[in-house]
Amino acid sequence: MSKRISILHFLSNYIIVLLPIFTLCVMGPTEIYFGNYKELGFTYQEFGWKFLIFSFLITTLLTLILSFLPDKIQKYFLSVIYWIGIAGYLQTMFLNKQLDLMGVSAESYSATRMKTVLNACLWFVLLVLILFFTMYPKTKMHKILSITSGIIFGMQLVGFLSLFPTADEAAFSYPTEELCLDGSEQYTISSKENIILFVLDNFAIDYYTSAVQTYPELTDQLKDFTYYSNADCNYHGTYPSLAHLITGNELDPSLTVDDWLTQCWTNDITNDYFSLLESEDYKVNLYTPVTSILTGTNSLELLDDKINNVTYKSNTRMIDYSKLYKTMLYMSCYRFMPEYFKPAFDVKNETYTSIVSYPENAVQHANYDFYSNLLSTGLTLDNSCNYFTIQHLNGTHEFTTNEFCEYDEQNLSCESTVKGIFTMLNVYIEQLKKLGAYDNSTIIITSDHGTIDRPQMIFFIKEKNETHKMMQETSAPITLNELVPTIVESLGKDYSEFGSSIHDFNDGELRERTVYIRDFDESKPPVPCYDGLRDGKVNSYRVYTYTGGEAEFVNALYGDDVITIPMIDSYF
Repeated sequence: MSKRISILHFLSNYIIVLLPIFTLCVMGPTEIYFGNYKELGFTYQEFGWKFLIFSFLITTLLTLILSFLPDKIQKYFLSVIYWIGIAGYLQTMFLNKQLDLMGVSAESYSATRMKTVLNACLWFVLLVLILFFTMYPKTKMHKILSITSGIIFGMQLVGFLSLFPTADEAAFSYPTEELCLDGSEQYTISSKENIILFVLDNFAIDYYTSAVQTYPELTDQLKDFTYYSNADCNYHGTYPSLAHLITGNELDPSLTVDDWLTQCWTNDITNDYFSLLESEDYKVNLYTPVTSILTGTNSLELLDDKINNVTYKSNTRMIDYSKLYKTMLYMSCYRFMPEYFKPAFDVKNETYTSIVSYPENAVQHANYDFYSNLLSTGLTLDNSCNYFTIQHLNGTHEFTTNEFCEYDEQNLSCESTVKGIFTMLNVYIEQLKKLGAYDNSTIIITSDHGTIDRPQMIFFIKEKNETHKMMQETSAPITLNELVPTIVESLGKDYSEFGSSIHDFNDGELRERTVYIRDFDESKPPVPCYDGLRDGKVNSYRVYTYTGGEAEFVNALYGDDVITIPMIDSYF
């Protein structure tokens, strides 16, 4: 009889210990994976079953250790473990409203002081209430804790099992033939003519001006460039901005993500643009780590007749398992933890995009990786054709770079990241000059967007054979709508079909411009994510119209004159 009671006691302890471990190490990573597997790029087998086995083993070990503790100490330990399990479950299920997991927000996670304090109070109150139960007789406490733990575990187990039938084959096996962007020519330029477009993600004008104050010499190597200090992104967010700036196709919120991206690459004006580039003997190479932001759920075949480095992904796949396990656990902790601790587990987007790599097709996206490869391999010349190279780099999406463009956890800031980026750009330009390819190159350094409250972004341009004694600056009110026409203009062609060039606007000119900023509007129904795997984190666009510069935009942002346009579905 005593042996039977001992087994029941062990199982009672086991289910209490299992709850937080299962939530944190199994349910959390699995939910995150099945909601994002098309972006993560690896299969569930790479980590899922290992996490499941580990969770039950560690629960068994901890429960055995608890069994040898004195009853009073054991009771308090179980109460704290139960508190972590219940509070973490409530945090994950009910308190993480619109929490960004996959780099939706460019800035690192932060919560308001009030939200952090209230959240901490909730966790503390739960702890006090649970410890209060320790005053009850031991058997009654065990019954309450084990039954409620068992109920919540059962609910999670049902949810866990339901995730598998709803996922498609891509979650469990790698495709035999899959298109990708080939990175083998990322450092190749033409000995004839070049258009080189650097798209530095999330590079707001404010970041640039702040860095110049710290590093006055920041742009000394850009003396032949013109800096546009009043440049507008049109759309905040890499979606839809990246597809817009590459194709020139303006957003149509009445279309789904897939339909709009299809329109971007197949409309008549875009076809004419890429046909013109081809007729001028330009090879167009695009380098970005996540192609779904340009295609949605469509195949890269959508780009195949326009972007030249679309190829079949090599079978040589490398997985950084240490980064994989750490990333999935960190993302789960990020959901699970109270607000105060979330910043410590906020995974940077360049981390999860670099878990899987294809050495034969590798595309460098992190600033420091791009720079390191630039130093080691250098630029090479090709005399077979002209090159149009689009480098989409991480920019200031996170502050991950020191002033020497190295990853250095001790010396990371906005200013050091910007300085590191310009260190990288300066070396790139120096290598162009050494190869004799600088003068024949049109070089544009810009971004897809700024920050949500400061969406204006950097824009520098040096055209072919342009020289100055020092960098020029203009407040001409340009937008990314003018990028494609400006490129056409640089070819010496009539650009009227494509819109206005940046040269059609003058320094100090007033111009009405419009910015779309994604939002979750509680008065509107939620929308699905474009991939059908989860609900969208946003459901509408806030549309602001302003005349002037950044100050006038800020006035519009905090004013009442805003139009809200519902989404059909959401990329994020």
